[in-house]
Amino acid sequence: MYSSSYYSSMVVIIFLFVFAVAIQGLLAWGSGRLAQKKGYDFAPYCVLGFFLGVIGLIIAAVIPEKTEGQSKNVASSAEALGTYKKLLDEGAITQEEYDKKKSELLQV
Repeated sequence: MYSSSYYSSMVVIIFLFVFAVAIQGLLAWGSGRLAQKKGYDFAPYCVLGFFLGVIGLIIAAVIPEKTEGQSKNVASSAEALGTYKKLLDEGAITQEEYDKKKSELLQV
């Protein structure tokens, strides 16, 4: 019914489709792993890499690393502020000293 050239064309088209999906899968995996190494979730960047390809990989490459130090710095500032508040309440430091330390800690 169909000629052999039709079947040959279909084989080439199927091969190219499978090849394209495999390349997109590799780009997706690469984007996800790159983002994961920087501290982000794997799945969103994997999906981004699959649908956007090289652009998703570039986005995953340029995002800044998530650092625990940033959140620890805020927590330590809050603890220090609480300590200074206790000292103020006990009368160990003056209101001016407390305000000075408070402004220093909140600038960080």
